[in-house]
Amino acid sequence: MTRHARTPSAVWNRARRTFATCLTAAFCCPFFLSAGCNSHSAAKSAAAEGGGQGEPTTVDIPQKVADLTGLKTAVATLPTKPRQLELRGSLALDVNRLVHIHARFPGQIVHLEMIEEPDPGSSTGKGAKRTLNFMDHVTKEQKLGQIWSKDLGEKKSELVDALVRLRIDQRNLSYLKDLLQKGATTEKSVREGERLVEVGGIAVTKAERTLRSWTLTDKEIQAVKDEAIRIHGGGARESQQDENWATVEVVSPIDGTIVEKNVVEGDLVNADSDLFKIADLSQLSAWARVYEEDLPILHSMPKPIMWKLKLSSNPQAASITGTIDRIGEIIDPNEHMALLAGLVQNPNGQLHAGQFITAVIDLPVERDVVEIPTRALVEDGDESVVFVQPDPQLLQFKMRRVSVARRTHDFVYVRSRLSPEQLKQGLEELHEGEHVMAAGALEQKAALQEQHGQ
Repeated sequence: MTRHARTPSAVWNRARRTFATCLTAAFCCPFFLSAGCNSHSAAKSAAAEGGGQGEPTTVDIPQKVADLTGLKTAVATLPTKPRQLELRGSLALDVNRLVHIHARFPGQIVHLEMIEEPDPGSSTGKGAKRTLNFMDHVTKEQKLGQIWSKDLGEKKSELVDALVRLRIDQRNLSYLKDLLQKGATTEKSVREGERLVEVGGIAVTKAERTLRSWTLTDKEIQAVKDEAIRIHGGGARESQQDENWATVEVVSPIDGTIVEKNVVEGDLVNADSDLFKIADLSQLSAWARVYEEDLPILHSMPKPIMWKLKLSSNPQAASITGTIDRIGEIIDPNEHMALLAGLVQNPNGQLHAGQFITAVIDLPVERDVVEIPTRALVEDGDESVVFVQPDPQLLQFKMRRVSVARRTHDFVYVRSRLSPEQLKQGLEELHEGEHVMAAGALEQKAALQEQHGQ
């Protein structure tokens, strides 16, 4: 028979596996044998006390096993870290500081204002001129452009015609009254003259109110009245007046930034057309989404609710403190989340609409809960279990089913006061100052389940 020589690597691998097996056995056997025997005897007493259920709930751990497994304990305390709710959201334009500039009547854009670009390299500091554009800053009452409208020209002419007719009818009525006193005319003619004056007054009022409904200013309406006086007095026509007769200026109603521009010179526009959108960016809206499970606690907090906003693009920047102005009444059917809204001051323009933010809300301290390390809790999907050490001087632990209020990465918060319904379900309270197994709880639960299965 031929004997094949083993390679050094094969010999080493076999020796390594043998050593690992022996080490595992030496480490685990004392633990499981001791835990099994002690838990078996403890299970008998627990079963006798609990009505003969037979499930082990108490275990004695030898000091040697505790040293080998690195068993550690922790004390249940009141919550040490403030509860915080972190929400994702974004900044947006404040709708109350966003204006839509419409054409007041159908017409044509005949002019858009020009601005001068600053040129630091020029001796005068002035550069080339260009038309107003997107993201340009404008001031209140600044002229943006001009609209020529046939309808506006006709309504102005109607007011001029009505004013001239009224003046003539008033003069005729005055003559008729003089003639009536001399017996040269009849009362019927006077009454007819009075009726014409009244009709003329109605026509003037109608034309003037139509112009005011188109938001013409007092100054613009007075210019029309002055034109009627000039015509009635036989004055000469002015070419400048003819050029501007059917045009109206488009002006900015607020200080802000042009965030939308929809016209160029020559465009035909209607009364419902958005020519510009101008936003005041000194104040922005902050929007964040919150799960519907977190809404009850927000509704229970005193108003106004404070929050801190952090820019996702600049985590090192200081937090922005603000308040929640509104909790949305509608739940998104897809995400099951509601909207939270607030305002953010932006005097220096460092914030930008559309930026992603993280909103942090400090929640009130929970009542009737205690804090334990996350590793102290054992969960298998059906129950949440901790191992409580009744006497800190003895390595004896009792398994206790508990109710978890919430979880974080490092800590778990367990209820210290339960309702009668929860007590009927076999849950137990965990109180401040009680000691729990903080390391080795998972292995101890597995050993108890194995012992119970045997």
